Amino acid sequence: MNTLQEKIHQEINTLPLTSQKEVLDFVLFLKNTLNTESDSDYLSKDPKIKQAIIDGLNTPLDECSDRLDW
Repeated sequence: MNTLQEKIHQEINTLPLTSQKEVLDFVLFLKNTLNTESDSDYLSKDPKIKQAIIDGLNTPLDECSDRLDW
């Protein structure tokens, strides 16, 4: 049975060169995002922001406004 890497290689080789470039760009994008902190991780580090999000999620919809205050 082929390994995942072999299957990926086989599929990419069937693509036109311009599409292969797009695949490469996407792979490089994925590698870059692996080393980047997610928005959720960043926000959850601040206890005040974390509590504000939790409070907002626990607020019943009938208590929410349909207008922004900012």
